[in-house]
Amino acid sequence: MSAAANSMSLSAVAAIIVAAALCWGALTAGRGWWFFLPLCLLLLLWCQRQQLTLPALRLRHLPGFVWYFSRQRVLGACDVALRALSPKLRLAPGWQHYQMRLVHAPSQRLLASMVSLLPGTCSVATALPTDNHHGDQHSSILLLHVLDTHANWQQGVLSLEQQLSQLLSDEPLLLAADTAQDKL
Repeated sequence: MSAAANSMSLSAVAAIIVAAALCWGALTAGRGWWFFLPLCLLLLLWCQRQQLTLPALRLRHLPGFVWYFSRQRVLGACDVALRALSPKLRLAPGWQHYQMRLVHAPSQRLLASMVSLLPGTCSVATALPTDNHHGDQHSSILLLHVLDTHANWQQGVLSLEQQLSQLLSDEPLLLAADTAQDKL
């Protein structure tokens, strides 16, 4: 392994450790380091053994993505809280399909994971469409459970997907004109 590749992997490991430590410290009020340090070491060893890599990012889009995702989490949590506390529950749960436009499988998995972090939606599975007549090997379907099938959940998922396409450098940029949701 060259010195440049080795230093990049060391900087990536350092970035992971710093990010994980900051998250741990914020979530636990600085307690429980006796648990975090061995866990972090085990996860890093597992990542190294599995040869997992971090996706390349367009760093100029990182602050906007963090702001967008944080705002969506707060807005979604408020929406779920209002629905739960409302005397008349405004829920219409159901299963929905969403055709993803992200090209690469790791990006699609990241979208599925991030959708589940937003209140009101939960991704269940990804699959290739059964009627794939166009030969598009990258088109995948995301199966979601949503709290309100009457709400515009498609726009929320589409917006998150567009933000991810801007952030991940191996994904083509999804423009608003390219992202009109087709009905399945």
